[in-house]
Amino acid sequence: MTVSSYSLGSQEPSGAAVPSATVTIGEIPIFAGTANDAVRSCLDIIRSGSGGRIATANLDFLALARKDPQLRADLAASTLVVADGMPVVWLGKLAGARDIQRIAGVDLVGELFAGRPGPPLRVAIYGSTALICDGAIEALHRRGDGARVVHVQNPPFRELSEEERLASLQSLAESSPDVVLVALGCPAQERLIAEWHPALPTAVWIGIGGTLDFYAGVRRRAPKGAQGFGMEWAVRLVQEPRRLGSRYILRDLPALVRIAPACIARRLTD
Repeated sequence: MTVSSYSLGSQEPSGAAVPSATVTIGEIPIFAGTANDAVRSCLDIIRSGSGGRIATANLDFLALARKDPQLRADLAASTLVVADGMPVVWLGKLAGARDIQRIAGVDLVGELFAGRPGPPLRVAIYGSTALICDGAIEALHRRGDGARVVHVQNPPFRELSEEERLASLQSLAESSPDVVLVALGCPAQERLIAEWHPALPTAVWIGIGGTLDFYAGVRRRAPKGAQGFGMEWAVRLVQEPRRLGSRYILRDLPALVRIAPACIARRLTD
């Protein structure tokens, strides 16, 4: 495990802006700093102008990556992977990362739009539906003037033809985004980001899963108390038992049990 400090003092771009504080969980390097550290790291990466790939990994990411070498490689090659989920934080602490905190994709995206000095970030959205994007964009713009959505694409729920792919990339490039938010869900969004990032190498691509659903009001977040105790998954299970039941019980829980011993061993040997 490599855990080192990440400077919070500078607001200036930090060169390549690659965070150094990471902890390896299930072969994936997860950012091991606080939630504030993670936000600052994301902003540093964006301000650097060198582009990057950011993943917001919950336990299901790790469960899928155990059996999917391509997803494992996509996450490992990301500029930054943050812990989006308390089980990931618990695993990080088992591995010795004492400062690791959760930063949900919903919160990370919200922080990008919060007010701050300087011109607003130019944000493109790829994924989701027009109805959800309309509601989410309105809510995000109310958060502050830190970012503005300048381009939206809602692709069809099927594989794109080569012509459609090229047209989508050209349209994205013409919008000159600082940030591209990809709302396709894991592992599709991580694969698309890995494939498309070279076409817009100075943009920062962030996989955000169902984040826009929460801003659009389609889904509700768990109360703060449940989030603090790591029980947000239980609230979501009650809200969506059919969709999440088999995922949590048959995929995520077994992955947690299998990954935890390796995390403990890492802490003991480092």
